[in-house]
Amino acid sequence: MSSDSVLVVTGGAGFIGANFVRLVLAERPDWTVRVLDRLTYAGDRTRLADTPVDFTEGDIADTATVSNVLDGARWLVNFAAESHVDRSLVDAEPFMHTNVLGTHRLLEAARVAGLERIVHVSTDEVYGESRGGAFSETDPLAPRNPYSASKAGGDLMALALHASFDLPVCVTRAVNTIGP
Repeated sequence: MSSDSVLVVTGGAGFIGANFVRLVLAERPDWTVRVLDRLTYAGDRTRLADTPVDFTEGDIADTATVSNVLDGARWLVNFAAESHVDRSLVDAEPFMHTNVLGTHRLLEAARVAGLERIVHVSTDEVYGESRGGAFSETDPLAPRNPYSASKAGGDLMALALHASFDLPVCVTRAVNTIGP
């Protein structure tokens, strides 16, 4: 398979990531999909059962692992994150490790690898309290807990690398996703 068809999905064993992987493979069965996931409380390898993914268990903050997984890839979608506000209130450090440091190391490795497109998946919680309205991407960031602050830090790193190095990254900030 040529590098023209290699997609890396970090956090691909999580609920949203695994569904994204399945969608990509249904639409583009000729693509190679590599999944990097640390398999913490949110990751479940069985979500990818019966999919032809190249799976690596590892941390996005581990530069060697990330560089290896990105080798020859064209695209990256980063779902990897520590999540859940309540967990961040108990111990914020894992959130800083993955959502800030991990995001930086992942994006820096993607820059070095010369990836064509990077999608960094974030959360609307970086904007703070909605008060019943909708957010605009031009609204100021106003995180209200360690989780959303760590996600905002990762977002800002992505945007800084775009401004500094023309990194081809876009940041998405969706609302809560629900499912089975």
